Amino acid sequence: MFYFTSKAIDDVCDSSRDFIYSDSAFIRKRKWGFEDYMVHITFNKRKTLQNNIDTHLKNSTSDVDAYKKQSFSEQRVNINPMAFKQINLNYLNNIGYFDLKKNNPFFKTFLDFRLYAGDGSLFTLFNKKLTLKEFGFPEDYGRLPKVSFCGITDVLNDFLIDGVMGERGIGEMTLIHQNIQNIENLIEPTKSIFTFDRGFVSLELICRLISINTYFVIRLKNNSYIDERYRIKSDDSPISIPLTENRLKIFKDHKLKQEFQDVEKLNLRIVTIELEKENNETDETKTEKETLLTNLPSEIMSKEDIAEIYNARWGIECTYKTLKQRLQIENYTAHSKTGILQDIYSTFLTYNIFCYTRIYFNTIINRTMRKKGKTSQYDVNQSNLITRIKEDMFEIILNPTREKVRKFTKDFIKKCIHSPNKIKESKKYKRKKKQFKPKFTANYKLNF
Repeated sequence: MFYFTSKAIDDVCDSSRDFIYSDSAFIRKRKWGFEDYMVHITFNKRKTLQNNIDTHLKNSTSDVDAYKKQSFSEQRVNINPMAFKQINLNYLNNIGYFDLKKNNPFFKTFLDFRLYAGDGSLFTLFNKKLTLKEFGFPEDYGRLPKVSFCGITDVLNDFLIDGVMGERGIGEMTLIHQNIQNIENLIEPTKSIFTFDRGFVSLELICRLISINTYFVIRLKNNSYIDERYRIKSDDSPISIPLTENRLKIFKDHKLKQEFQDVEKLNLRIVTIELEKENNETDETKTEKETLLTNLPSEIMSKEDIAEIYNARWGIECTYKTLKQRLQIENYTAHSKTGILQDIYSTFLTYNIFCYTRIYFNTIINRTMRKKGKTSQYDVNQSNLITRIKEDMFEIILNPTREKVRKFTKDFIKKCIHSPNKIKESKKYKRKKKQFKPKFTANYKLNF
């Protein structure tokens, strides 16, 4: 675990000039070098800037005993936030996730397909003059500034593959196209399935997915493609969607528009499934139909399989919950756009370390429980695991002696696998009436 993380950071540091804006930055010897900044921004506890620096100095083996927060802030703006996204990709590569030729049973698939979900979320910004200006808000903006963030997650293994943060006025649809372009060379398209909710119904998005030769399942709105759906009577039927001139006209990507210029129609498949929905006022349960559009042939996936694929999309909602509440991704340590993006993208690594170690420890925990005759499924204590990653990983990366690494690995496993949570069998409960909730809840405490 330590090796995968350390190597991911070292590889970026070895090519540090690719991620530094200024030619004069990080040239002469300073108290903190490029690697110090990479480690610090990734693993700091999101407390006050000076507190984070003092914690770093306490765990570091260097002879530096003091570092001013002004110096830190002045130097960090020279680092391209993309360096942290590259560290995350390096980490996923180091654990073997991108080794597509090797059938690794450690990572889950659905009928040999990897399931990816794309979705967006609003991220809150500081209402500071510099922040407002750099994210495109007016100086006198009187409301809480929020911008769209869009990500793609492997919903079976929980890994966050890519995420993009926009500026004011840039919507999720624009960002999801960037996501797909960022990862299309990282995945095996013919063995991947992307799922999207109703907010991403778009012919341009469908054409982009078709252009990279991958599969998709998209939930349709009630008013989507009404004319094409009018004559469809069965719950599983082919559907043809004409690519008219008016529909192509709204494509923003000129290259993609040219690619589909001579395509008359898209031959797809439409599947209707039934879900139970509760009425909060009457407490009655009724059946609601949900329509899914896909390019998965019936000989590859049945109607029931497609329903299961779409239901797995919920995993990306859990990803955002962990990022926002457990990892405090919106608790920025800077006011500038560069610093905020550094905080956002550096959290990807911490999150994926959490996902990988969770899979690893759950394997150990459940194997141990089987030997004790316990047949229930168990899950590692997530709050404790994230705490250990944020505290212990920071210390060992700053001071990685062979003896400490060996002791760290042994102690880390011991600390993380105790007191696992028993996974309860899924039960149906009546949905409670929506209430206003505070920012922090009584039963979901911060873990660091």
